[in-house]
Amino acid sequence: MITMYAWPSTADGPDALPMVHFTTEEQSGGEVTEEGTPVWLFDTAIREGGWAPFEDFEGWSAPAEGWQAFYRREDDLLAVTGPGACEGWYQGRLGADGDWVTAAATQQSIVLLAAPVQHPSLYAYAVEAGAGFALLVPLAVI
Repeated sequence: MITMYAWPSTADGPDALPMVHFTTEEQSGGEVTEEGTPVWLFDTAIREGGWAPFEDFEGWSAPAEGWQAFYRREDDLLAVTGPGACEGWYQGRLGADGDWVTAAATQQSIVLLAAPVQHPSLYAYAVEAGAGFALLVPLAVI
């Protein structure tokens, strides 16, 4: 069983977008390339789920096909599911603050962020290396 962690954040600006960074402690599933480089555990899910490189704004700025999410305020529960290997992507408490909840309720969508890093503070380095991915997902806030 893989434990996935989710960290909420909110982009700055008047139309702030709620974001969720996803990471795991375990980065590789044991598979390696022909060159011997470990394959990121979520490589298949990222390809099958329609994720786009973070730098490709056009690729991820429209709602992703086959994805849906809901956030339940009363117990801070986020559930996200997508197509293929991304079915049941995440379900758990988020630790969202009031700004995130307000942005989520206003925008009715979230930006999912994933990269082969163990903490969201390292996401910028992954983006710089071309290994950060994003997805825009419709969100129901209840």
